[in-house]
Amino acid sequence: GVDVTLFAAGEVESEAPLVALRCIRRRTPLSDLIVKLMPPFTWRWGLKAGYGLEQLTFWRRLRQKLNEGQFDILHVQDPMVADLCRKDRAAGRVRAREILAHGTEEPLEFLSHFDYLQHLAPWHLQESLKQLEQTVGRTPLASAPRPFWTAMPNFVDTELYCTVSDDSERKLIRRNLRIPEDAFVVGTAAAVKKHHKRIDYLIREFAHYCSAVADSGSTPYLVIAGSKQVDTEELQALASKLCPDHIKFLIDHPHERMPDVLRCYNVFVLTSLFEMMPIALLEAIATGLPVITNNHPVLEWMGGPGGIRPDMSRDGALTKTLQDLTPDSVVAYGQAARDHALQNFSVSAVMDQYLNYYGKILEA
Repeated sequence: GVDVTLFAAGEVESEAPLVALRCIRRRTPLSDLIVKLMPPFTWRWGLKAGYGLEQLTFWRRLRQKLNEGQFDILHVQDPMVADLCRKDRAAGRVRAREILAHGTEEPLEFLSHFDYLQHLAPWHLQESLKQLEQTVGRTPLASAPRPFWTAMPNFVDTELYCTVSDDSERKLIRRNLRIPEDAFVVGTAAAVKKHHKRIDYLIREFAHYCSAVADSGSTPYLVIAGSKQVDTEELQALASKLCPDHIKFLIDHPHERMPDVLRCYNVFVLTSLFEMMPIALLEAIATGLPVITNNHPVLEWMGGPGGIRPDMSRDGALTKTLQDLTPDSVVAYGQAARDHALQNFSVSAVMDQYLNYYGKILEA
Protein backbone atom coordinates (compact mmCIF):
# COMPACT_ATOMS: atom_id res chain seq x y z
CA GLY A 1 0.00 0.00 0.00
CA VAL A 2 3.02 2.30 -0.11
CA ASP A 3 4.43 3.83 -3.29
CA VAL A 4 7.90 2.27 -3.51
CA THR A 5 10.47 2.44 -6.30
CA LEU A 6 13.41 0.08 -6.37
CA PHE A 7 16.55 1.48 -8.01
CA ALA A 8 19.19 -0.96 -9.23
CA ALA A 9 22.85 -0.49 -10.10
CA GLY A 10 22.79 -1.34 -13.78
CA GLU A 11 20.73 -4.03 -15.47
CA VAL A 12 19.74 -6.59 -12.85
CA GLU A 13 17.59 -9.68 -13.32
CA SER A 14 14.69 -9.44 -10.89
CA GLU A 15 11.04 -10.38 -10.68
CA ALA A 16 10.41 -7.10 -8.84
CA PRO A 17 9.79 -3.94 -10.87
CA LEU A 18 12.86 -1.73 -10.75
CA VAL A 19 14.55 1.25 -12.34
CA ALA A 20 18.02 0.44 -13.62
CA LEU A 21 20.60 3.24 -13.32
CA ARG A 22 23.78 3.14 -15.34
CA CYS A 23 26.92 3.15 -13.24
CA ILE A 24 30.39 1.64 -13.16
CA ARG A 25 29.78 -1.78 -11.67
CA ARG A 26 32.37 -3.30 -9.36
CA ARG A 27 34.41 -6.31 -10.47
CA THR A 28 34.35 -5.34 -14.13
CA PRO A 29 37.37 -4.65 -16.38
CA LEU A 30 36.45 -0.94 -16.54
CA SER A 31 36.08 -0.66 -12.77
CA ASP A 32 39.35 -2.51 -12.16
CA LEU A 33 41.20 -0.21 -14.58
CA ILE A 34 39.84 3.01 -13.07
CA VAL A 35 40.61 1.87 -9.54
CA LYS A 36 44.15 1.00 -10.61
CA LEU A 37 44.65 4.46 -12.16
CA MET A 38 43.22 6.35 -9.18
CA PRO A 39 45.88 8.27 -7.18
CA PRO A 40 46.77 6.59 -3.87
CA PHE A 41 45.23 9.37 -1.74
CA THR A 42 41.74 8.65 -3.13
CA TRP A 43 41.44 5.70 -0.73
CA ARG A 44 40.18 8.31 1.74
CA TRP A 45 37.11 8.75 -0.47
CA GLY A 46 36.63 5.02 -1.00
CA LEU A 47 37.70 5.21 -4.65
CA LYS A 48 40.57 2.73 -4.47
CA ALA A 49 37.92 0.00 -4.36
CA GLY A 50 35.40 -1.04 -6.98
CA TYR A 51 32.52 -0.90 -4.52
CA GLY A 52 33.23 2.75 -3.73
CA LEU A 53 33.39 3.65 -7.42
CA GLU A 54 30.10 1.83 -8.01
CA GLN A 55 28.39 3.71 -5.18
CA LEU A 56 29.66 7.12 -6.31
CA THR A 57 28.62 6.71 -9.94
CA PHE A 58 25.29 5.18 -8.89
CA TRP A 59 24.55 8.11 -6.56
CA ARG A 60 25.11 10.71 -9.27
CA ARG A 61 22.21 9.27 -11.29
CA LEU A 62 20.11 8.37 -8.26
CA ARG A 63 20.19 11.94 -6.93
CA GLN A 64 18.58 13.20 -10.13
CA LYS A 65 15.86 10.52 -9.93
CA LEU A 66 15.13 11.29 -6.28
CA ASN A 67 14.57 14.93 -7.09
CA GLU A 68 12.48 14.22 -10.17
CA GLY A 69 10.23 11.87 -8.23
CA GLN A 70 10.09 14.02 -5.08
CA PHE A 71 10.88 10.98 -2.94
CA ASP A 72 10.52 11.33 0.83
CA ILE A 73 12.78 8.49 1.97
CA LEU A 74 15.82 6.68 0.61
CA HIS A 75 16.36 3.33 2.40
CA VAL A 76 19.70 1.79 1.51
CA GLN A 77 22.37 -0.56 2.86
CA ASP A 78 25.25 0.98 0.94
CA PRO A 79 27.10 3.30 3.34
CA MET A 80 28.62 5.67 0.79
CA VAL A 81 25.29 6.15 -1.00
CA ALA A 82 23.64 6.98 2.33
CA ASP A 83 26.44 9.38 3.29
CA LEU A 84 26.34 11.19 -0.06
CA CYS A 85 22.58 11.59 0.32
CA ARG A 86 23.06 12.91 3.85
CA LYS A 87 25.55 15.54 2.68
CA ASP A 88 23.45 16.59 -0.32
CA ARG A 89 20.35 16.83 1.88
CA ALA A 90 22.23 19.08 4.30
CA ALA A 91 23.29 21.27 1.37
CA GLY A 92 19.73 21.47 0.05
CA ARG A 93 20.45 19.50 -3.13
CA VAL A 94 18.07 16.65 -2.29
CA ARG A 95 14.99 16.38 -0.06
CA ALA A 96 14.84 12.62 0.57
CA ARG A 97 15.80 11.55 4.07
CA GLU A 98 18.31 8.75 3.99
CA ILE A 99 18.02 5.66 6.19
CA LEU A 100 21.21 3.62 6.40
CA ALA A 101 20.50 -0.02 7.17
CA HIS A 102 23.86 -0.73 8.75
CA GLY A 103 25.21 -4.11 7.71
CA THR A 104 28.80 -3.34 6.75
CA GLU A 105 30.59 -2.87 10.10
CA GLU A 106 31.21 0.87 9.66
CA PRO A 107 32.93 2.56 12.63
CA LEU A 108 30.89 4.53 15.15
CA GLU A 109 32.62 7.76 14.09
CA PHE A 110 31.03 7.34 10.65
CA LEU A 111 27.62 6.22 11.94
CA SER A 112 27.35 9.10 14.41
CA HIS A 113 26.73 11.56 11.55
CA PHE A 114 23.45 9.90 10.59
CA ASP A 115 20.06 11.05 11.87
CA TYR A 116 18.28 7.96 10.55
CA LEU A 117 20.04 4.69 11.25
CA GLN A 118 18.67 1.17 11.17
CA HIS A 119 20.64 -1.38 13.12
CA LEU A 120 19.81 -4.90 12.05
CA ALA A 121 19.81 -6.42 15.54
CA PRO A 122 19.04 -5.03 19.02
CA TRP A 123 22.57 -5.83 20.22
CA HIS A 124 24.11 -3.57 17.55
CA LEU A 125 21.88 -0.66 18.59
CA GLN A 126 22.65 -1.14 22.28
CA GLU A 127 26.39 -1.36 21.67
CA SER A 128 26.40 1.77 19.48
CA LEU A 129 24.52 3.82 22.06
CA LYS A 130 26.78 2.52 24.81
CA GLN A 131 29.89 3.52 22.84
CA LEU A 132 28.43 6.98 22.20
CA GLU A 133 27.91 7.51 25.93
CA GLN A 134 31.56 6.66 26.49
CA THR A 135 32.69 9.36 24.03
CA VAL A 136 30.60 12.24 25.40
CA GLY A 137 32.88 15.25 25.80
CA ARG A 138 35.39 13.99 23.28
CA THR A 139 33.28 14.60 20.17
CA PRO A 140 30.40 17.06 19.67
CA LEU A 141 28.26 14.44 17.92
CA ALA A 142 28.33 12.05 20.87
CA SER A 143 25.80 13.92 23.01
CA ALA A 144 23.25 14.48 20.21
CA PRO A 145 19.88 12.76 20.77
CA ARG A 146 19.18 9.70 18.62
CA PRO A 147 15.37 9.50 18.35
CA PHE A 148 15.53 7.91 14.90
CA TRP A 149 18.13 5.24 15.59
CA THR A 150 16.30 1.93 15.65
CA ALA A 151 16.75 -1.83 15.48
CA MET A 152 14.80 -3.65 12.79
CA PRO A 153 15.83 -6.93 11.19
CA ASN A 154 16.03 -7.94 7.58
CA PHE A 155 13.14 -10.16 6.58
CA VAL A 156 13.05 -13.44 4.66
CA ASP A 157 10.51 -14.82 2.21
CA THR A 158 9.16 -17.73 4.25
CA GLU A 159 7.15 -19.01 1.28
CA LEU A 160 10.20 -19.27 -0.96
CA TYR A 161 12.40 -20.63 1.82
CA CYS A 162 10.35 -23.42 3.33
CA THR A 163 10.70 -26.98 4.55
CA VAL A 164 10.75 -30.03 2.27
CA SER A 165 7.39 -31.72 1.95
CA ASP A 166 8.83 -35.18 2.65
CA ASP A 167 12.00 -37.25 2.50
CA SER A 168 11.45 -38.16 -1.15
CA GLU A 169 11.64 -34.49 -2.14
CA ARG A 170 14.94 -34.10 -0.30
CA LYS A 171 16.33 -37.19 -2.03
CA LEU A 172 15.30 -35.87 -5.44
CA ILE A 173 17.06 -32.56 -4.78
CA ARG A 174 20.18 -34.39 -3.67
CA ARG A 175 20.09 -36.59 -6.74
CA ASN A 176 20.01 -33.51 -8.97
CA LEU A 177 22.93 -31.98 -7.05
CA ARG A 178 24.86 -35.28 -7.05
CA ILE A 179 24.82 -35.53 -3.29
CA PRO A 180 24.46 -38.94 -1.59
CA GLU A 181 20.74 -39.40 -1.03
CA ASP A 182 20.98 -41.11 2.37
CA ALA A 183 23.81 -39.05 3.81
CA PHE A 184 23.62 -36.82 6.90
CA VAL A 185 24.25 -33.51 5.14
CA VAL A 186 25.86 -30.62 6.96
CA GLY A 187 25.72 -27.44 4.91
CA THR A 188 26.70 -23.81 4.87
CA ALA A 189 26.15 -20.80 2.61
CA ALA A 190 28.93 -18.23 2.84
CA ALA A 191 31.78 -16.67 0.91
CA VAL A 192 34.30 -19.48 0.52
CA LYS A 193 37.21 -17.92 2.37
CA LYS A 194 39.25 -18.29 5.53
CA HIS A 195 38.98 -14.76 6.87
CA HIS A 196 35.75 -14.04 8.74
CA LYS A 197 33.74 -16.97 7.33
CA ARG A 198 36.40 -19.43 8.59
CA ILE A 199 35.69 -22.15 6.03
CA ASP A 200 39.05 -23.72 6.91
CA TYR A 201 37.79 -24.24 10.49
CA LEU A 202 34.60 -25.80 9.13
CA ILE A 203 36.54 -28.24 6.93
CA ARG A 204 38.87 -29.31 9.74
CA GLU A 205 36.06 -29.77 12.24
CA PHE A 206 34.00 -31.75 9.75
CA ALA A 207 36.98 -33.99 8.98
CA HIS A 208 37.32 -34.72 12.72
CA TYR A 209 33.60 -35.46 12.88
CA CYS A 210 33.90 -37.92 9.97
CA SER A 211 36.67 -39.74 11.80
CA ALA A 212 34.70 -39.83 15.04
CA VAL A 213 31.64 -41.47 13.44
CA ALA A 214 33.51 -43.68 10.98
CA ASP A 215 32.45 -46.89 12.73
CA SER A 216 28.86 -45.86 13.46
CA GLY A 217 27.41 -46.58 10.02
CA SER A 218 26.63 -42.88 9.49
CA THR A 219 27.46 -41.21 6.17
CA PRO A 220 28.32 -37.57 6.86
CA TYR A 221 28.58 -35.16 3.95
CA LEU A 222 29.46 -31.47 3.85
CA VAL A 223 28.16 -28.99 1.26
CA ILE A 224 29.83 -25.58 1.02
CA ALA A 225 27.84 -23.17 -1.14
CA GLY A 226 29.19 -19.69 -1.72
CA SER A 227 31.03 -17.20 -3.87
CA LYS A 228 34.57 -17.73 -5.07
CA GLN A 229 37.27 -15.82 -3.21
CA VAL A 230 41.04 -15.51 -3.52
CA ASP A 231 41.64 -18.48 -1.22
CA THR A 232 38.81 -20.73 -2.45
CA GLU A 233 41.11 -23.07 -4.37
CA GLU A 234 43.32 -23.42 -1.30
CA LEU A 235 40.27 -24.45 0.72
CA GLN A 236 39.21 -26.94 -1.94
CA ALA A 237 42.67 -28.48 -1.76
CA LEU A 238 42.39 -28.69 2.05
CA ALA A 239 39.04 -30.47 1.73
CA SER A 240 40.47 -32.98 -0.75
CA LYS A 241 43.37 -33.68 1.58
CA LEU A 242 41.44 -34.05 4.84
CA CYS A 243 38.13 -35.52 3.76
CA PRO A 244 38.04 -36.68 0.13
CA ASP A 245 34.66 -37.80 -1.25
CA HIS A 246 32.77 -36.29 1.69
CA ILE A 247 32.81 -32.56 0.81
CA LYS A 248 31.14 -30.84 -2.12
CA PHE A 249 31.62 -27.21 -3.15
CA LEU A 250 28.89 -25.29 -4.95
CA ILE A 251 30.85 -22.25 -6.10
CA ASP A 252 28.82 -19.25 -7.33
CA HIS A 253 25.69 -21.39 -7.41
CA PRO A 254 22.76 -19.41 -8.88
CA HIS A 255 20.94 -17.63 -6.05
CA GLU A 256 17.52 -18.59 -7.37
CA ARG A 257 18.46 -22.24 -6.79
CA MET A 258 19.55 -21.75 -3.19
CA PRO A 259 16.14 -22.64 -1.67
CA ASP A 260 16.57 -26.20 -3.02
CA VAL A 261 20.19 -26.34 -1.82
CA LEU A 262 19.08 -25.52 1.72
CA ARG A 263 16.25 -28.03 1.52
CA CYS A 264 18.73 -30.82 0.90
CA TYR A 265 20.61 -30.08 4.16
CA ASN A 266 19.95 -31.76 7.49
CA VAL A 267 21.65 -29.04 9.49
CA PHE A 268 23.08 -25.59 8.71
CA VAL A 269 26.41 -24.36 10.07
CA LEU A 270 27.86 -20.84 10.09
CA THR A 271 31.40 -20.75 11.49
CA SER A 272 32.04 -16.98 11.56
CA LEU A 273 32.53 -15.67 15.09
CA PHE A 274 30.72 -12.34 14.50
CA GLU A 275 28.08 -11.16 12.03
CA MET A 276 25.93 -8.08 11.45
CA MET A 277 22.90 -10.07 10.25
CA PRO A 278 23.63 -12.80 7.69
CA ILE A 279 20.78 -13.35 5.25
CA ALA A 280 21.85 -16.98 4.76
CA LEU A 281 21.08 -17.69 8.41
CA LEU A 282 17.56 -16.27 8.02
CA GLU A 283 17.05 -18.42 4.95
CA ALA A 284 18.24 -21.48 6.85
CA ILE A 285 15.85 -21.08 9.79
CA ALA A 286 12.98 -20.34 7.40
CA THR A 287 13.81 -23.63 5.67
CA GLY A 288 13.37 -25.38 9.00
CA LEU A 289 17.01 -26.28 9.59
CA PRO A 290 18.73 -26.54 12.94
CA VAL A 291 21.42 -23.85 12.86
CA ILE A 292 24.79 -24.20 14.55
CA THR A 293 26.48 -20.83 15.10
CA ASN A 294 28.98 -19.23 17.40
CA ASN A 295 27.69 -18.06 20.77
CA HIS A 296 27.58 -14.36 19.85
CA PRO A 297 24.48 -12.38 20.97
CA VAL A 298 23.40 -11.50 17.43
CA LEU A 299 23.64 -15.09 16.22
CA GLU A 300 21.89 -16.34 19.35
CA TRP A 301 19.03 -13.88 18.74
CA MET A 302 18.71 -14.90 15.11
CA GLY A 303 18.76 -18.64 15.70
CA GLY A 304 16.49 -18.50 18.73
CA PRO A 305 15.20 -21.90 19.90
CA GLY A 306 16.29 -23.43 16.60
CA GLY A 307 19.94 -22.66 17.26
CA ILE A 308 22.80 -24.52 18.90
CA ARG A 309 25.60 -22.22 19.95
CA PRO A 310 29.00 -23.67 20.89
CA ASP A 311 32.07 -21.49 21.36
CA MET A 312 33.49 -21.81 17.85
CA SER A 313 36.67 -20.02 18.79
CA ARG A 314 37.66 -23.38 20.33
CA ASP A 315 38.98 -26.31 18.32
CA GLY A 316 36.71 -29.32 18.64
CA ALA A 317 33.60 -27.33 19.58
CA LEU A 318 31.80 -27.90 16.28
CA THR A 319 32.89 -31.54 16.12
CA LYS A 320 31.35 -32.27 19.51
CA THR A 321 28.14 -30.38 18.64
CA LEU A 322 27.68 -32.47 15.51
CA GLN A 323 28.35 -35.67 17.45
CA ASP A 324 25.72 -34.76 20.06
CA LEU A 325 22.94 -34.39 17.48
CA THR A 326 20.30 -37.12 17.31
CA PRO A 327 17.55 -37.68 14.72
CA ASP A 328 14.95 -36.48 17.26
CA SER A 329 16.91 -33.35 18.18
CA VAL A 330 17.41 -32.45 14.52
CA VAL A 331 13.63 -32.59 13.98
CA ALA A 332 12.90 -30.61 17.16
CA TYR A 333 15.46 -27.88 16.47
CA GLY A 334 14.30 -27.64 12.85
CA GLN A 335 10.67 -27.13 13.77
CA ALA A 336 11.62 -24.54 16.37
CA ALA A 337 13.75 -22.72 13.77
CA ARG A 338 10.87 -22.56 11.28
CA ASP A 339 8.44 -21.27 13.92
CA HIS A 340 11.00 -18.67 15.04
CA ALA A 341 11.43 -17.44 11.46
CA LEU A 342 7.69 -17.12 10.91
CA GLN A 343 7.13 -15.24 14.16
CA ASN A 344 10.08 -12.85 13.96
CA PHE A 345 11.54 -12.55 10.45
CA SER A 346 8.75 -13.16 7.94
CA VAL A 347 7.53 -10.33 5.72
CA SER A 348 4.34 -9.99 7.79
CA ALA A 349 6.31 -9.89 11.05
CA VAL A 350 8.79 -7.22 9.91
CA MET A 351 6.97 -5.01 7.41
CA ASP A 352 4.84 -3.18 9.99
CA GLN A 353 8.04 -2.20 11.82
CA TYR A 354 9.38 -0.62 8.63
CA LEU A 355 6.15 1.24 7.87
CA ASN A 356 5.84 2.54 11.44
CA TYR A 357 9.43 3.77 11.27
CA TYR A 358 8.82 5.55 7.96
CA GLY A 359 5.71 7.20 9.45
CA LYS A 360 7.62 8.36 12.50
CA ILE A 361 10.27 9.99 10.31
CA LEU A 362 7.73 11.71 8.05
CA GLU A 363 5.72 13.05 10.98
CA ALA A 364 8.75 14.58 12.68
